[in-house]
Amino acid sequence: MEWRVRSHAGMTTRATGEALLVLTFLAAASGCTPSSVIGPLQREQEERDKILARGRVSGVSEQVLNVIDPPLTPDEERKMFEQDRSCRTSYMWKNGLTWTGSILVAMSAGVTVGGAYDSSISDISSKVVLGVSAGSLAVLGSGLVAIGGLIQTGFTDRGCWVR
Repeated sequence: MEWRVRSHAGMTTRATGEALLVLTFLAAASGCTPSSVIGPLQREQEERDKILARGRVSGVSEQVLNVIDPPLTPDEERKMFEQDRSCRTSYMWKNGLTWTGSILVAMSAGVTVGGAYDSSISDISSKVVLGVSAGSLAVLGSGLVAIGGLIQTGFTDRGCWVR
């Protein structure tokens, strides 16, 4: 599949459908992964920042606050970014599987209802194929939703958080 796209200079350039599909996927993926998905160390850092702000307002020195709630070490800061990336990846997988599974279940319902109302199907083997295909879509979709639920459990058990 090929489309012609006009550039800013008015010249025609060619862009393949695959490139546009990749761009669409990347735009959708970035929209599906909120930057507010954080790991446990990032959440701890945000809570520390709140405590520091409240302490400064009340007149407590920063040295006292650092003793009460010490800052993250450089190693913990590196780990914080790894945790955030891992949490965002899990969130993407969970959403992708859950939404895809839900769409497959909805499609199977549509196939089933459409087949039930289609009066032109009189052959018994066509009815069986329709039922098996609709059932297979439903089973596959339900399985994907279940896997998404397992990923969600791991997501929350690891301390990942959506602000």
